[in-house]
Amino acid sequence: MDNGSVIIFNRFRANIPENQCEIIEKILKKYVLGLVVSRNTGDVLYNIQVDPEIKMELISQFIAALAMFGEENVGHINRIFIGGLNIELSIVQRHNLILTLFFRPNMVKDYLEEEAQRGLDLFYEKFKEPITQKKNNKAIYETFDNDICQIILDYLIKIGVLKEGCDPSLDFS
Repeated sequence: MDNGSVIIFNRFRANIPENQCEIIEKILKKYVLGLVVSRNTGDVLYNIQVDPEIKMELISQFIAALAMFGEENVGHINRIFIGGLNIELSIVQRHNLILTLFFRPNMVKDYLEEEAQRGLDLFYEKFKEPITQKKNNKAIYETFDNDICQIILDYLIKIGVLKEGCDPSLDFS
């Protein structure tokens, strides 16, 4: 990995082998732009920002407003998919939380909803108490790093982009 690149998975390196972090980072930079877990009010609890150009806080507020509009006018919205020229969003809502994944249009979307729901369920179970107590300090939720890293690894294996025990020298650029 070149020294000039931003190391996305610095937070994960304590528990994830170095070679897996490097592989995941290369893949993430190619496909994923970011991930946000927020309350259904739009308050961001946890995020990973791969592309610094994305205004995650602003978009999470928009998604929350869209969900509230749906709730008041058309019923509960479980999932939203938004696509554009250079970005797509997959949004899953459960437990009064919203998980928004920002990704490039060329990303494989097989099993995406299933894994997003799994991630949101795991986040809720792990942080049920602070969530119900309405605690918004992001530091509380940082311990989710290792869980999300494992979910990302599992997803990449499931869609065939990454093989278990693969060679870390593979070029994903």
